[in-house]
Amino acid sequence: MDNLYSPYGYVTVEMVDTCIKNLKRGNSAALDGLTTEHIIYSHPIVAVLLTLLFNIMLIHGVVPDAFGIGIVIPLLKNVDGNKMITDNYSGITLSPVISKIFELVMLHLFSSHLESDSL
Repeated sequence: MDNLYSPYGYVTVEMVDTCIKNLKRGNSAALDGLTTEHIIYSHPIVAVLLTLLFNIMLIHGVVPDAFGIGIVIPLLKNVDGNKMITDNYSGITLSPVISKIFELVMLHLFSSHLESDSL
């Protein structure tokens, strides 16, 4: 993805649309009940509204509390393992799909300013 900056804001509709198309499909719904398929197959106006929302969030520097709420599901690592030992579980978090799109947009905007260690 190349940078698609808008003169009217930080985030463009094209950027949000590209991030929506890059979402993984088949995930379970979070607390809001929305899945990635709801957003992928929704009317194109949803990308416009999300663009407005994300720009407002960036301008005001506020992210809704609901973006940080998730459901943690414990998964047994080894089916034959002892189910009574907590080390035999790993957790996955079901996050709201709108927050996942926002995360992808932020990574797109600021990835050149972020570093990660190989470890």
